Amino acid sequence: MHKASQLDVKFIDNHHRRCVKVLFPVVPLRINIEAVGIRKQQMFYIIVEQIDLQHLIQIRMIQVNDHSKMLISTIDNAGYEHIRAEQSLHVTFQGFVDHLIKILDSCKREELHLALVSESNSQLLQIFEKSSFKNLTHLFLPMENATTETVLFHINQSLQILQEQVTAYSSQVQHYQFDIDRKNDTIDKLKEEVISLNGKIMEQENLIFNRNTEEVNRLLQTIKNVNESKETEERRLKSIINGLQEKIEHMTKETFDRTERMVQESKRFEVIREENVKLRAQNIQIKEELDQLQATFSSHQSRETRSEVAVSDLKRQLIEMQSKLKLAEKKRSELEAELEAEKNICQTKKYALQLTTDELANVSSEIKNLNKENIKLKSKIDLRTEIAMRQEKMLLEKEKAITELNSTVAAIQQEHMRNKSANEEYAEIVKRIKEATDIIEEKYRKKINDMIVKMSNNPNVSSVLSIQGR
Repeated sequence: MHKASQLDVKFIDNHHRRCVKVLFPVVPLRINIEAVGIRKQQMFYIIVEQIDLQHLIQIRMIQVNDHSKMLISTIDNAGYEHIRAEQSLHVTFQGFVDHLIKILDSCKREELHLALVSESNSQLLQIFEKSSFKNLTHLFLPMENATTETVLFHINQSLQILQEQVTAYSSQVQHYQFDIDRKNDTIDKLKEEVISLNGKIMEQENLIFNRNTEEVNRLLQTIKNVNESKETEERRLKSIINGLQEKIEHMTKETFDRTERMVQESKRFEVIREENVKLRAQNIQIKEELDQLQATFSSHQSRETRSEVAVSDLKRQLIEMQSKLKLAEKKRSELEAELEAEKNICQTKKYALQLTTDELANVSSEIKNLNKENIKLKSKIDLRTEIAMRQEKMLLEKEKAITELNSTVAAIQQEHMRNKSANEEYAEIVKRIKEATDIIEEKYRKKINDMIVKMSNNPNVSSVLSIQGR
């Protein structure tokens, strides 16, 4: 026990404290408390430290809700040899330290579990694995209640850390306050600039509005004159187009009538042609009959004497046939002359139709020229309209710039409000930290006073008080 106290002192000695290395940082772990008739769970902070270049480690357990309840286990080479012989371990001291850190990491991940067992004035920290059949113990370490000197040392360290945090928070609050003051000055300057810019923008807007009003009035007058000239020109063009359309309709009607007459003449010509074909067939038939008659006449020449009456009849028939043939030839010549006349008439009508088509082409070209002139007038109007739209776009861009300036001012104001609220939050945090520090100091001051009253006759207490004073 005396040797363990000497080893514990090394971890609170200022000279050795510089060489202390933290192997397992402060981590809250759930530990099962098992004693006679007691079984419960409590949260403890577990810390593992080692002094460099020495085979010496310390496992420290601090109750989360009460830092005065502290258990420690300081292990050197001799202590480890006892643990290795008792628990049948097969690693060196450094291997034991590494394995211990791995086991505590598994406890942090809740793969392994911790239990603090109190038996006959001794306490054991068990590290075990839960199983459905039986819990398997990996390691158990003897733990002792920390001395008052050790408890006070670590409480003092916690208080120093809290004071450093409070100092850091105070400097941070001062820095934030400086930033807020600087941003407030910037906001005031920006407000003045915004006011001056608003005045300049109003002047510029009035100037631009007056200029644009004059230009718009001038453009409106120009557009009005152009519209009047356009309407006059449109009326004139409409009257010309109406006249041309009437003329076109009249010519179209005449063309249609002529086409119908040509169709009728073509039909009549077709009928005449068919009659001519029929007459030609009759002429061929008459020629064939004449040939037959001539053959009959030649065959009957030997019987002239007996056929004079028949010959006279045949001559009469021949004369009649010849007269019919002459009539047919005459009728054919008349039909051919009439057909030639109809061809001449059709040619004349075709020439007249060509003249009408040329006249229509001239009228169409005149309409195209009028349309081109109308397009030129429309392009001038579009140009004037584009100028007006550009000026309107300039006005919209000015309005957009004013809106952006207003949004910038609003964003600056919102940032100021956020900084103000953050400052209030930091002040509240500092206030809570100070209150917690005062409560902790008051709590431990009462406990220390109680300890001093109870152990005033103990010489160790005077040495602890002297260390605390230093």
